[in-house]
This record gives sequence, C-alpha cells and structure tokens, in this order.
Amino acid sequence: MKRIRRFLDFVLSRFFLITFLSALFILVFYLAMHTANIWILIDEGLNARAGVVLTGEDADSLTNYFKEDFLAQDPVLSLALTGSSPYGDYSIRSYRHTVKMLSVWCWPWENTARAEVIESVPYINGTILSEKRGAAIEAGGEERLSPPAWDSCRYRVSLVRNAGRWRISGMQLVERVEQ
Repeated sequence: MKRIRRFLDFVLSRFFLITFLSALFILVFYLAMHTANIWILIDEGLNARAGVVLTGEDADSLTNYFKEDFLAQDPVLSLALTGSSPYGDYSIRSYRHTVKMLSVWCWPWENTARAEVIESVPYINGTILSEKRGAAIEAGGEERLSPPAWDSCRYRVSLVRNAGRWRISGMQLVERVEQ
C-alpha cells in the first residue's frame, strides 16, 4: 500500500508540474504574441500618421491602425486634414520617423492594452514650394525655407482589440522630449 501511495504521489506531482509549466508557457506565448503585434501596430500606425501630416498621403489607410473616433479627435492629424499643417507649404522628399517603445502591457485575456512610446522625426528633407518662397523669406528669413522641426513627444497609447485586431484608441501626450 505504501508503494502504491508513493507511486501515486510521484505521478500526481509530475502531472501538476507539467500542467503548471504548460500553462505558464501558454501565458508567456500569448503575452509575447500580443506585445509583438502591438509594437508593430504602433510603429507602422504612427509612421503612417506622420506620412499624412508631412507629405499629405491619403488618410484612408489610417483606419487600419486607429479607431475612427480617435482619428476624428487627433489634433496633429486634424491640422493636416484641414490644410493648416505647418508642412503644407513644403515639398517633403523624405523623412526619418522613429518610435521608441518604453513599455507595453497587455494581459492575454483582456481586450485592452497600454504602451508608452516616444515618437520623433529627427530628419526631414524638403524645400518650400516656389510660390510660397517670397512670403516665407519676408516672414522669417532664410531659415523658413526648410521645413519646421517635428516635436518629439512621449505618449501614453491605449489600444483595444476587436475581432482579433488591435487598434489604437487613444494617445495622451505625456511630455515633449528634446531631441
């Protein structure tokens, strides 16, 4: 009887250990999968948003990354869509957009996530449009011939998952960051 009890103790302890390790492995896998998806979404979404603001690209593709209600309230994007963007008078040839992920958190069983990022555009290559050149020189001199610098900012990003897809639902400005 003693041998049967020791054998059952051995089998049950190994069973619980394997079950616990399997559950831990599944949890870590889903956490890593959602974190990677969120990181890619934020990077590509903010890059697409910067492209709309800087070069006037089509804003319809932003719905792949952002919720509709966020797009309607985004102050940076609304400037570009209303034609009052500080980059509207410039022909932007190229730019370098960077997103530094500070933190991201999402439980595998939740449909919301949060992240903190620093968005910056350290390099903008462009010139002022020829018809705006004279007015720009009068208003600010030679330095107005180059596009203005992009404000690097630290954001707290909120995301929601709907039908298996993550979308950015909000961006709260935490602070402006010096480049």
